[in-house]
Amino acid sequence: MIMGKPEARDASSFLKGAALLLAACVALGCGGNKLKGKTVDEKVHAAAELGQSGSDSAVPALLNGAETEAELVQIECVVALGRIGSNTAIDALAKLSGNESTTVRQAVAQALADVKPASYPAAAQALVKLGEASLPKSAGSDPLVEVRRAVTTSLAIVQQKDGLDFLLARAIKDPDENIRNAAVKTLGRLHDPRAVDALVQIYREDNDRNRAWAIEALGAIGDPRGLPAVSEALDHHDKVVRGKAAWSLMQIEGDKAVPALKAALQKEDNELPGVVMAHALAKLGEADAVTNLEQYLLNARNEFARAEAGRALQQVGTCKSMTALDRAFHEDRDGLVKKEAGAAARKFLEKCPKAEIDKALSRAQK
Repeated sequence: MIMGKPEARDASSFLKGAALLLAACVALGCGGNKLKGKTVDEKVHAAAELGQSGSDSAVPALLNGAETEAELVQIECVVALGRIGSNTAIDALAKLSGNESTTVRQAVAQALADVKPASYPAAAQALVKLGEASLPKSAGSDPLVEVRRAVTTSLAIVQQKDGLDFLLARAIKDPDENIRNAAVKTLGRLHDPRAVDALVQIYREDNDRNRAWAIEALGAIGDPRGLPAVSEALDHHDKVVRGKAAWSLMQIEGDKAVPALKAALQKEDNELPGVVMAHALAKLGEADAVTNLEQYLLNARNEFARAEAGRALQQVGTCKSMTALDRAFHEDRDGLVKKEAGAAARKFLEKCPKAEIDKALSRAQK
């Protein structure tokens, strides 16, 4: 391939930059800090063009539009600022955290998750301020709950330690269950050991849904201080909690978890956590657990358990697993199970010797 001359490449880059600046100039009406256009639709279009320009020179006009125009235009200006995504654009978005419109504040929270990854730290700081400004002022009155939900979701995307304290507080005491749930999930993604005590508290005090996510987060963090709660959760009355506990125990303890996981699997009477327990054991090198997964794939009454067993076998199965996978693919009536069994079978067809595949398929036909 013949590369173009440096001068030609530089000229091409210059022309592209000039075209974007020209678009910004047109959207601004080539002067001032006001959006071009008279109608709402025209101003929405102008704001969108400014966002596409990616230029900080468009920020003053977009900020002005977000503060003074009709709500539909304000929202498009906010979206455009997020698309520009620079620290300058984030500063402008932060100034909109006190906007009278709840919908605009939601848009600000969402836009702060759309910025350039290099600007995530600044976005996290702006999100925390926006979230703190949306806290309920009194019991029974929470007019900005949707803003707080958007903030928590966006913090999950930017994943910065600057959001840790806000997330810890929301995970423990936010009156909205969805916010607590999103905060707990994000704490697991941050992998920060400072969240362990709060997650243990959530396991002890919250509802089963958030207990399950707290246990998963403790596994993702991997701090041994979470082990007592995770071990206890292995015997929890809720099947989802038990499944999460099995996986987290594997993550924290490694090979040391094998005896507890074997004991839990032996007495487990629900197929869904049983599959997770077998998967965890198989990842730790227990060959019998692969056989357990094959049996779940073929015999579980719950179609989701069968599908999950097929997905697990794609990761931990052996060439001999082709017997169960082929049978499930051809005989199971559930589409999801067929899909997972087929995906796993294709993997082994690619990596296993033909003689072993033929032997496994011969067993499947018997």
